Amino acid sequence: MSPASTSRASDGLADQIGERKGEWRRSAGTRKAVLDAARRLFNEKGYDDTNINDIVTASGVSVGSIYHQFGGKKEVFRALAEASLARHREVSERATKKAVGAGETDPLRIYVEGAKAYLLDTWKQRDIDRVAILLEGPAPEVAVSREQRARYLRGSLGITIGEPPMPDATGYALYGLLTGAATQLMSIEDRRTANAVINYFADLILKMGDAD
Repeated sequence: MSPASTSRASDGLADQIGERKGEWRRSAGTRKAVLDAARRLFNEKGYDDTNINDIVTASGVSVGSIYHQFGGKKEVFRALAEASLARHREVSERATKKAVGAGETDPLRIYVEGAKAYLLDTWKQRDIDRVAILLEGPAPEVAVSREQRARYLRGSLGITIGEPPMPDATGYALYGLLTGAATQLMSIEDRRTANAVINYFADLILKMGDAD
């Protein structure tokens, strides 16, 4: 191949790579616009009262692009719920690792540090979490709540308070407290009150352990 041919081939490959990068950026921008608009609408109007045309208008993205990127309103909601769940998991794991790194060895206290981080992030993400936690979204998205419950229960492995009649009874008790705290946080707007609620539930869990 001549130098000129090699140069043209290289230019053609560079053009293709540039086009693909442009497509990826446009695709990412489209996805973000849809998710941002849907998140705002689901929070303001509720899931049931938001339709795909509302998302089209608010995002400036065509209905065809939304269906291509996601598949429909239900899938848009799932993407938001899963992203929120992933962030909760990340901040919770980071908090438990920090507690362990600081020398904490009590499994219950390590668990509480992760739970507090999760609850605070739930409050920060309340604009979408209130739809998911209060089960205002589509019925199939209850699977997200089931995944969240499973994660709570996995996180409580090795923790036993009192004399539970079943091996996982402590896990379900902790899950009930965290779910109650998260539900209450959905209606709170100021951080000071949110922190007070989080600390209240965290203290309840620790008192349960101290009474053991």
